[in-house]
Amino acid sequence: MADSGDTKKVIAVAAANFAHIFPAFVLKTIQEFVSEEYTVLQVSTSGIAEGETDRLTRLLERSAPWGLIAVSIRPDAGLLERYRSLSVPVVLIDEQLEGFSTVTSDNYTGGYIAGQRLVKTGRKKPAIISGRMNVGGGYIAKERYNGFVKALEEASVPFNPKEQLAEVTSYSYNEGAEAMEAFIKNKAGIDGIFSGAGDMCALGALKAAREHNVKIPGDIALIGYDDIDAAGTSKPPLTTIKQPIGEMAKEACGLIIMHRKETLQKPRKISHKPVLMVRDSA
Repeated sequence: MADSGDTKKVIAVAAANFAHIFPAFVLKTIQEFVSEEYTVLQVSTSGIAEGETDRLTRLLERSAPWGLIAVSIRPDAGLLERYRSLSVPVVLIDEQLEGFSTVTSDNYTGGYIAGQRLVKTGRKKPAIISGRMNVGGGYIAKERYNGFVKALEEASVPFNPKEQLAEVTSYSYNEGAEAMEAFIKNKAGIDGIFSGAGDMCALGALKAAREHNVKIPGDIALIGYDDIDAAGTSKPPLTTIKQPIGEMAKEACGLIIMHRKETLQKPRKISHKPVLMVRDSA
């Protein structure tokens, strides 16, 4: 259905928790990018599947938005079909669902590049801090994990998930610190860590390493993901995988507008190539 001129143009931006750097930056970019004719509505879904469905259902039933951008979450497919049936376009950022437009980076390649970097720097037992992979969605976590493991396999570097994998739920600074502490206390000989769960987790791991007198990168090399501002100013500066978060946010807005104005009829997938930013931590 083509857009009518008097429609209130509310773009809802939904994420599990806007306290996290990635969705917060996406939200800020969208707020600054859209013109005055649009209103940006922040929708926090809590990260729990039942709560997510309930929150997005109430949003639809109370006052259907002009468009919905879901950031690093994959809402129930049936619910998203309801949105579409009411001519509300949906775009996913860093997730994917058949039949819906998505904007992402090549997360598999990002994980692969990180694994290659750790191997290249001589690490014999690298580990990964990952988001949850056994939940609905979990797309980016799985892709980064699979790419990382593939790089190790190609270099004949052993990988045992029981010793070399830590899964986190909220991608937070504190969870990164806890993961690093667990790797240190387990004394499994971990000498490299890829934080596929993002730079904030990596910075938390860096803090824990300092507290335990573990040298970065001397004892453990460390790689993050996203390339947030703090990655370049940490001590040591964090080697990380860069993805263009701001550009991805703007593209998601553009897709919403094109779907709504019917200049884009079919779902479109936009994927960016990740870039290794080499600094002092790995």
